[in-house]
Amino acid sequence: MQGLMLRSFGVGAIVSSTSLGAGICREVAMVQGVQDLELLQKLHVGVVVHAADARVIFLNDRACDLLGISKRDMLGALDLMPGWSLQDEKGHWLSPEDYPVNRVISTRLPLAEQVLGVVRPGIEGVAWAMVSAFPVFDPRGALEKIVISFYDVSQLKRTEAVLKERAEQLRFVLEGADLGLWDWSILTGEVMRNERWATMLGYTYEEIEHTTMQWSDFVHPDDRERAWASINAVLAGRAPTHKLEYRMQHKDGSYRWILDQANVTQRDEQGRPTRMCGIHADVTERKLLEEEVARQARTDYLTGVFNRRHFMALGGAEIERARRYVSELSILMLDVDAFKRINDRYGHHVGDAVLRKLADGCHSALRSLDVFGRLGGEEFAILLPETGLAAAAEVAERLRLLLAEAQVPIEGGQVVRFTVSIGVASMSSPEDSIDTLLNTADRALYAAKHAGRNRVHTLSS
Repeated sequence: MQGLMLRSFGVGAIVSSTSLGAGICREVAMVQGVQDLELLQKLHVGVVVHAADARVIFLNDRACDLLGISKRDMLGALDLMPGWSLQDEKGHWLSPEDYPVNRVISTRLPLAEQVLGVVRPGIEGVAWAMVSAFPVFDPRGALEKIVISFYDVSQLKRTEAVLKERAEQLRFVLEGADLGLWDWSILTGEVMRNERWATMLGYTYEEIEHTTMQWSDFVHPDDRERAWASINAVLAGRAPTHKLEYRMQHKDGSYRWILDQANVTQRDEQGRPTRMCGIHADVTERKLLEEEVARQARTDYLTGVFNRRHFMALGGAEIERARRYVSELSILMLDVDAFKRINDRYGHHVGDAVLRKLADGCHSALRSLDVFGRLGGEEFAILLPETGLAAAAEVAERLRLLLAEAQVPIEGGQVVRFTVSIGVASMSSPEDSIDTLLNTADRALYAAKHAGRNRVHTLSS
């Protein structure tokens, strides 16, 4: 039989026995007497000895058992019995010149352990064996005999096939679920990843590095600390599992939201973690959808400014902040003058355009820290943190003038103009609430309307 080397198939290595096979071959080469032959008969490894012309001159009982053949049929044979054939691990049939004994005879070199499949007539399936072949020379250097040792690895091959199949199933599951896989050897720092881990971020598998540093570099700077904190909590035993959503940078410079889930899968004898495995899922679309739902829940659908509920919540927070830091806070209430007349004359679609123009104009003139919301209909409110009554009145006047210059195009090349009345109020007591400020600003707005519209009126709370 041809010598075979047993290899890892990517899911685990089958035991190597180079010293065993080669050692047995050398020991057989030294066989001299009956006692040595009896010893070989008791070995749990099959042994076959060929003469220089390939004739079988000895085989032990274990060889007969493994091959399923009698000594009578094998002794003196020059070749395999009719119907027998040999194949390599890939299932390729071997030609006679590639049989182990013929290889050794032709090359005069030993064969290291290799795996060989034997197909026998009348016996279903393939018997797998690990084989070593060793030439023995006489004192003159002539080839005297060839010693072959082998043992059955069929069960190991079957186990390996099952593991390989399971690995393939896992790969298919990961690919089907669109998941990136990472496997971190904590002791070496090496991180093995699958192809999807790379393509999720716009890279090919060949472009990525298998280090924790590259992962850390990809994580958004604002998320990096809490990502490491979550992992370290698991490593330290403070948390059972790592599960976190954070942003990672795509090759194109954008950021993708990643759901990262992992567990410690291996520990040393002292219980210290040595291996951690996890999966990545791209949840960007879900996060964007959640953000959009949240945005819609807090904004006015027509103008894009905060709706009444969110404005009131932010107003309450600003009141608390002004109390805590003893800072000024003012509020403006805006109302479109004669808005019903605009709707009646031009239609509600023009009225909606007027409200959008008002919102856009105010946004362009306000600070990022100002809070702008639509309270309902044509009524809007603006919170001005760290702003006193006089300064708030100046802001209101600038807005009034700006909006008076705004134009809303309509059909026929015409434009619609509009004006606003604005009431201004400021926080004057720690006891003031957002409702107090709104009520005061509303009274100021009413006064502005009563005084003729298109004007600003101020009141203190």
